[in-house]
Amino acid sequence: MPWFKVDDKLHGHPKAHKAGLAAMGLWALSGSYCSEYVTEGSVPLWYVTGWPRGRQLADRLVAAGFWHPSGHSCERCPQPREGDSWQFHDWEHFQQTKDEIERDRAFNRERQKRFREKRRDAREDGMRNDA
Repeated sequence: MPWFKVDDKLHGHPKAHKAGLAAMGLWALSGSYCSEYVTEGSVPLWYVTGWPRGRQLADRLVAAGFWHPSGHSCERCPQPREGDSWQFHDWEHFQQTKDEIERDRAFNRERQKRFREKRRDAREDGMRNDA
């Protein structure tokens, strides 16, 4: 399960103050969404507009430098996917990439499989010893 990471100094950063509290709320919830669904920082239009004043808040995030709109020219960020409207600035610098998340998920699946096999084998050994 990926986590959306937030810098512990964000509370005092001028960009956060410029965006405002409501916009930062949208930023945090959108980050959580992007992490869960592995969008690599692409925030869909429907997600933003599903919140009261979502477009206005997104505009504040763009103005503060947290997000880019579709068609942005920042060389450090990927273009939003087709149909998406915003991209987190520097997502890959601060958050896990899709490849990293998939690698972690595969590792965790294998770890869980070994744990279950070990537990099953222990139960089977216990049954044989009781007979």
